[in-house]
Amino acid sequence: MKVLALACCCVDVYPQTGKIMPGGNALNLAVNCKLNGADVFVMGNIGTDNYGGIIKQAADKYKINRDYLYEVSGISANNIIHIDASGDRYFKEGAWTGGVWDKYKISERDKAFARTMDAVRTEVGEADFINIISLKKDGHGPLMSSDFYDNKITPEYEKYFPFLDLFFISGKEQDSPEFRKTLKDWSQKYKTIFTATLGESGSVSYKNGEEFICPAVKVAKVVDTTGCGDSYQAGFIMDYLKNKNILSAMQTGSQYASKTLAFMGGFEF
Repeated sequence: MKVLALACCCVDVYPQTGKIMPGGNALNLAVNCKLNGADVFVMGNIGTDNYGGIIKQAADKYKINRDYLYEVSGISANNIIHIDASGDRYFKEGAWTGGVWDKYKISERDKAFARTMDAVRTEVGEADFINIISLKKDGHGPLMSSDFYDNKITPEYEKYFPFLDLFFISGKEQDSPEFRKTLKDWSQKYKTIFTATLGESGSVSYKNGEEFICPAVKVAKVVDTTGCGDSYQAGFIMDYLKNKNILSAMQTGSQYASKTLAFMGGFEF
């Protein structure tokens, strides 16, 4: 099973503890897929700074292929993360620095390589997002998955769905009957599977108008919520590639996410 994580590899800076952890949507997902048996690749830009060195060190530690992770002169993406008393992460103004990540553009060489994968996972925040997801044409190509963060859902997203097999969004703060109805309605219009993670309330998915509900796996103590969404998506993708069963994929995603809550960062380093 071959999985490509594209494209945000960054470092997470924790000022409360002084820790600097490798992470980012792509690297968090890549590590979780690798730990569970996939052949994993990362693609995108990192800087030539010390942060870039930390990212490379983490990729090498987990034996993640970084042949398509390009070193570009400049600053690697980085994020300043604060943790509250309940273990939930939060951000202050100016926490995010995109650095050279913002400059990544997918090349024809990169597209050709990506089409050899079983699954490609990207995110709506990518500067070249529409070109990235368009590597899948007329339903042909790898399983295409995208993270839509905790963005407010909007009809503007519908232009992306013909290219996407899996849509993920953090719905904890916007969950409502209207929110779920929109996802359900979309699932009746498009072939995409629409999944919202809901924190301690679990997750909900829609396919062809059918609703699937999965509870969260309870944990004794939440240390840090950073990366739990990436872990969930890794588990979902891995299971769905094997079984093509939505509820099973949700359950595996919940299991992956619960493990990530037990330590600082998106994976252990």
